[in-house]
Formats: sequence, C-alpha cells, structure tokens
Amino acid sequence: MASQSSTPNFNELPQHIIGTLDNMAFGIAQKEGLDSYEVKQKLVTNVNRLSAQDIEYLKQQLDNLIHKSVQENETIDDSNVEKDFITFLIRLYY
Repeated sequence: MASQSSTPNFNELPQHIIGTLDNMAFGIAQKEGLDSYEVKQKLVTNVNRLSAQDIEYLKQQLDNLIHKSVQENETIDDSNVEKDFITFLIRLYY
C-alpha cells in the first residue's frame, strides 16, 4: 500500500515555489484573457499528477531561476532558461 507522503502535492511544495507558480498562473491568465482562478486550478491539478521525479525537477529548475533573479539580478527569459524546462512549464499550463 502506497503511503500518501510519497504522492506529489502542490501544497507541499516550498512556499517560494508555490508563490512563483501562482505568479506565473496569474501572468498567463492576464496574457490569455482567462480567469486566473481557473488557470491556477488547472496548474494545481497538473502539478499533483506529476511523478516525484518531475516534482524534484520542477523545484530544482525554479530554485535555479529564483536564485538567478533574486541573487544575481538577472532578467529571466528564454535566453537563460533551458528549452526543456520551458516545454515542461508549458505542459503544466496547457
């Protein structure tokens, strides 16, 4: 029997990761003219479907981007984000 603690869960992500994903969901909703609550709900559902390995990948990549942005004052764009991670994020939202 699988324990629940091994099941990935959006709410168990570190707070700075949740905040970043919330901001991304809001930005997507604004850009696409969608309801931000619906975009966030879809994101949460899709994150909860990820494997433990994919959750770790998400956390690692977002930690890296947050570090670049906050500690190194870099602007985050497609020139300094791995293409595979951009594809990964797009799949989470669409």
